[in-house]
Amino acid sequence: MSKLKKPALFAAALLTSQTLSLCSASADSVYFVLREYDGKIALFQENESEPLAVYKTPINSLYPADKELLRDGIRLKTEAEISRLIEDLDLEN
Repeated sequence: MSKLKKPALFAAALLTSQTLSLCSASADSVYFVLREYDGKIALFQENESEPLAVYKTPINSLYPADKELLRDGIRLKTEAEISRLIEDLDLEN
């Protein structure tokens, strides 16, 4: 991984950590969704219309299978799941 991508992943993980801390009164009921948003990829709190984070990576740069999953939305529960998916998809913040 290049030096330029590590700060973006760290920033995304930090944002995710802060979001999980601030948004969860009950951690058992909070879910997040990574999905397509205006041709990019964004992280949403489930059932919200405004994203918590929008990534610079255009959805068209991903593999077709990943694009399809993101169009439907990928539901995530933990910070580790979010961070792992952001890293696996090589998303830039």
